Amino acid sequence: MSNQDTSRRGFLSFLTTALLVGLGILIAVPAVAYFWAPLRKKPGEENAGDGFSDAGPLTDLPVGKWRFVAIDVVRQDGWEKTRASRGVYVRRTGEGNQDVVVLSPTCPHLGCSISWQEDGNQFMCPCHKGAFDAQGQLTSGPPPRGMDSLPSEIRGGRLWIRWQDFKIGVPDQVSVEI
Repeated sequence: MSNQDTSRRGFLSFLTTALLVGLGILIAVPAVAYFWAPLRKKPGEENAGDGFSDAGPLTDLPVGKWRFVAIDVVRQDGWEKTRASRGVYVRRTGEGNQDVVVLSPTCPHLGCSISWQEDGNQFMCPCHKGAFDAQGQLTSGPPPRGMDSLPSEIRGGRLWIRWQDFKIGVPDQVSVEI
């Protein structure tokens, strides 16, 4: 009997060790993947990380008219990825791929939302009556500077825009990180 108890005890010990190793692997694999994820490039995210957001096909923008376009801004800080929707004013000034002007709708005075007034051919800030011409230059009101322009690129017939926040209440366009 002593020999049978030893072999049974050895078998149960082997099963317990195998179960603990299996549980350890089940815990370790997701933990390693969690810490490794920010270091690897995911398929389909070849433009991720450069700060540009897709604003759609260039052909959707009429030449010479301002259009309010919504973009999804994705920011990744380590493991934390945040997504926010922002609006920008876009105008094609010509038929070429580089003839695009992009303006932030945030007033440089106190950060209110600027709107395009088609009938007056100007941008207006409703908070303190700041007025900007059709190019975004300040014409009247308390804002210290004209509307802030945003960097843009054309990639494969699509418009890509880099959203930036700017310091408000100062005469120079100073980019800030949030």
